[in-house]
Amino acid sequence: MNDTVYLREWGEDMARLANAFSAGFQAAQGYPPGEHEVRLVSAEEGAAAVALLVHAGAAEVLREYYAQLGSVVLPDLGRGIWIDDASSLLSQTEAGNYPKKLAGAVHDTVTVFGTDGGGGMYAVSHTSGAIYHLTLGALTGNSYDLDAGGYRCTATGLRDFLEQLRTDLTRAVLAQQAAHPRRGRQ
Repeated sequence: MNDTVYLREWGEDMARLANAFSAGFQAAQGYPPGEHEVRLVSAEEGAAAVALLVHAGAAEVLREYYAQLGSVVLPDLGRGIWIDDASSLLSQTEAGNYPKKLAGAVHDTVTVFGTDGGGGMYAVSHTSGAIYHLTLGALTGNSYDLDAGGYRCTATGLRDFLEQLRTDLTRAVLAQQAAHPRRGRQ
């Protein structure tokens, strides 16, 4: 399956799962969910995003992603995950909130594309394509000086990272359904 088809199908499946997760959240947790969204973009929006990302030097795999998809907002899944839309990614990078280089425990060029609920960032390596979860370091200019225990490689590539998200969200929805099998039945 080519990347365009995969990304579109992933986005559609994740949007369906996010809706199911939101619908069953309060019954399972006892309080209302945050706003969950997986946004697919139009061809025009995707082309505009890719043009901006090429100009900014973003990792190629992210250009493929943003040609099909926008933001992913899953605040109640685990610690939470937020994948920026292309314009937010660029704004955060230009404002100096996202590093372009890693130093210290790892030396690499990266594009940060998302965050977790605890201040960590998700970044794709320009050299290997691996996805780093950056959790402990110091941001100085466009460089993030990592402590030895301040990161982990969460996936070998973006596709693996996205599959992990789909697996996590699927498990959460199935757990809700198992805990409340009569939800929605009259």
